Amino acid sequence: MTDVMSIREQQQCTLQYFAVDLMAAAFASALVTPWVTAIDKLVFSKATTGASVMSSMRKWASKPRATFASLFIPFLVYFGTYATANMFDSFNAVQHDLDPSIVSYTPAKFAATTTVSSGLSIFKDAYFSRMASGTATPLLSYALFAVRDAVTIYASFNLPTMIAPKLAEFPFASITPFANIFQSDDSRLKMAQLFMPAASQIVSTPIHLLGLDVHARQVRMTIRERMSVVKRYTGFATPLRMMRVLPSFGIGSVANTGFRKNMMTRVV
Repeated sequence: MTDVMSIREQQQCTLQYFAVDLMAAAFASALVTPWVTAIDKLVFSKATTGASVMSSMRKWASKPRATFASLFIPFLVYFGTYATANMFDSFNAVQHDLDPSIVSYTPAKFAATTTVSSGLSIFKDAYFSRMASGTATPLLSYALFAVRDAVTIYASFNLPTMIAPKLAEFPFASITPFANIFQSDDSRLKMAQLFMPAASQIVSTPIHLLGLDVHARQVRMTIRERMSVVKRYTGFATPLRMMRVLPSFGIGSVANTGFRKNMMTRVV
């Protein structure tokens, strides 16, 4: 009977953890979705039509209902990503009797989070591309978007927990005002969560632009011709995508971790 009760208690505890995981993911997703969607649309419009920032903003302002409705799919992307990462942390905590608020970096978590995020992101990109151009997205674009997302996800959910401990060895870690930033495990993790996703855009932005170009110009072209377009827009798009990923996987990850940790303390 005791064994049965312990199993029931464990199941109830796991369900409570998962409920917290979903709520934290929802709060963080609602926080970052509007800003990320705006930057995504700016980069897409510039790369595919050459539209200026102001003309794009005027177009959105003229259709407020459609603009608001367009937030739903991006919200699902971030909700699905955060929720998957959170639930893997909870599952790992239950399996190994750990503190549920601990952020892990297991290969299974990376694989699951990348699969969910890439699947939802590719669906989002294909949906908006089809809405804008009326043409289907080529398989090569799907593959490039998947690689882009794998780079960003790895930098967002796995690298921070690996790099955070090493920040204590940073040359300026003991010098004011940096001492306050690097003095605790929590502050070092937050710094890594903010920095790594943005840094990853140096690699992922050219891949993203190549995927957009393959979709926009569905004709046989040489790799040199493709890369000339990528090179032309990389300087414009990389800072924007850094700004985009800062709220989505930087601030969003910090908010998700913070919401989850705060709510877990009330459940445990």
